[in-house]
Amino acid sequence: MILYLVRHGESLANKKLFHHKPETPLSKRGVEQAKVVAGRLKNIEIDFIYSSPLKRTKQTAEIISKQKGLPVEFWESLKEIRVPSKVWGKSIDDEETAEINEQSLQSFLKGERYSDEETFAELNARGQDVLNHLLKEHKDQKVLCVSHGTMTKMIVARILFGNKLTPKIFVLLRKHFWANNTGITICEYTEKYGWTLNTWNDTSHL
Repeated sequence: MILYLVRHGESLANKKLFHHKPETPLSKRGVEQAKVVAGRLKNIEIDFIYSSPLKRTKQTAEIISKQKGLPVEFWESLKEIRVPSKVWGKSIDDEETAEINEQSLQSFLKGERYSDEETFAELNARGQDVLNHLLKEHKDQKVLCVSHGTMTKMIVARILFGNKLTPKIFVLLRKHFWANNTGITICEYTEKYGWTLNTWNDTSHL
């Protein structure tokens, strides 16, 4: 199978540098980015589209869906990592927010929970569940998943490291593998090689 992973277009939170809320929409630029990536995907064969149900991904996926003439199935497993609700809607540069982020990061590295955020074990399991489902239901198809930066990185991390993935490895990958808005990542599964990462964060359409 061929798996296309597309990050949502620029959101208002991306533009204004604050932490997302589930209902944060695309910015004007994000809508235009979604239209451009939809045009890029127009002539690429795709059999099925999944999307995270969060507003920014839903908007992006619906623009692509209209271009492709394919319906979208919204899939909870593709949602972004859940961060502490205390930081939702707050500036990334806020001192209190920075302190909460640092404490939750240290908890994540230890496999623990700081408050109500998602743990490494939970995110790790969700990434593997996505891959398991795709192979079970779409092994001989080409599938597009519209998701988020960190969730895309977890799916790729599971492909690269499998059960050897640790919180430390993932935090390093998350920091150094940049994912642009509407960047396209392409993975492939074959019986001979299993999963491979073929393309990371292609933004040549922008």
